[in-house]
Formats: sequence, C-alpha cells, structure tokens
Amino acid sequence: MRLTKILFGLSDLCAWMLMTVAVLAVVAVLFLGPGPDAQQAKPVSSFEAMALSLLWMLVAVGAYLLTRRRLAGLLLVILPAFLWLFRGEVLPALIYAAFALLVFATPLILVWREVRRGT
Repeated sequence: MRLTKILFGLSDLCAWMLMTVAVLAVVAVLFLGPGPDAQQAKPVSSFEAMALSLLWMLVAVGAYLLTRRRLAGLLLVILPAFLWLFRGEVLPALIYAAFALLVFATPLILVWREVRRGT
C-alpha cells in the first residue's frame, strides 16, 4: 500500500511535468513555427503543424487523465511513440514508450492487483 502511494506520487509528478511540456510544445509549434524543418529549408505545411499541435494537446489531456487515475490517459500519453514508429525512429519510440509505461502503468497495475486480491 505504501509503495503504491509513492509510485502514484511519482506518476502524478511526471504527469504534471509532461502536461506542462506538452502545452508548451503546442504553443511553440503554433507561434514559433515548425523548427528544424524550416531551418533545413524543407517545405512545411500548416496542416502538419496543426496535426503536431493536436498530437501534443492529446498528450496533455492524457497526462491530465492520468492524474485522475484514468487508464485512457495512458493510451493518449504514448501517442508520440506511435508517431515516431511511423516515421521510422524506432529507438526513441521504444525508449519513450517504455519510460511512460514504467512510470504511469506500474501504479495502476499495483492497484488493480490489490483490488483483485482483496475481493
């Protein structure tokens, strides 16, 4: 029980930090521009910028849902890993997904096991 509370505290701290970073990413993409693609003189569409903003907005919503102990938040938080997988960036996707699952899924699994054992 004590370990679960500590892990939920760590999970909440990471979720609030992730939500802050995701909101800042939305603001950065919308107001500062596309970043590295524009510096390399690659064509950047406004649709791509809006899709990236939407992705980070969903990550922020997922992080908020995780602070409310909703499992759906975990699916939203690992969305960037799927994007990186589709782009062919396997290692960053696996590292991000593994870290997110370790930090956010571990307390949820422990609570599920405690509830299941208690009934």
